[in-house]
Amino acid sequence: MHRTSTRTRLLAKAGKSGKFRVALDMRSIKGLIYFATMVAVLGGTISFTEFGTIRGVPVSVVLQFLRDDSARNAYFSGDKQQLHDRMDHMGIEEEVKAFYRPKFRDEAELDQYIHQLFYNITGYVGTAYEVNAKGVLALKKVRDPAFRQWFQLAYRVGIVDGSREEAGVQYVISPSGGLVPYKQFSSLFPLDTLKMMINQK
Repeated sequence: MHRTSTRTRLLAKAGKSGKFRVALDMRSIKGLIYFATMVAVLGGTISFTEFGTIRGVPVSVVLQFLRDDSARNAYFSGDKQQLHDRMDHMGIEEEVKAFYRPKFRDEAELDQYIHQLFYNITGYVGTAYEVNAKGVLALKKVRDPAFRQWFQLAYRVGIVDGSREEAGVQYVISPSGGLVPYKQFSSLFPLDTLKMMINQK
């Protein structure tokens, strides 16, 4: 007489009592399969050492990207400009910058790091950069050296949340999301004013 395994008895018991039955949500299963497929397609792995990222991009941002039909279609069609424009509209660059900002003391270095990250994934080269034969981005021209110091102080004060460069013009992003030319904003809040505001905190 064959012995019935413990696992077999438990499964039989579960089938009768229904205590161990699980109602599977097919949409959740499909979602997990789709997500896993996208990770493979993007050629990345989930890194928990970087607080949950895929190829350096926060998982939350990747999921936001995957839910957007326009962004997804632009990626798979290889339309780099359309992809960049859509990601810009979605605010993805600023979200990723916010994720990495605590690791960088220099805003210019952060900007270059993020552009390199996106270039590695999408192949898009930001207008302020050029790429060498090794696939490394470098600035086309030297930025205003005063910008780095000004931005660090302005960020500490809380009047800016980010920055970007378009067509050779440096912009800063206000806490409300507004885009303001750096030279215009820095004239309203010069370095001396920012230092005074920090000392008063």
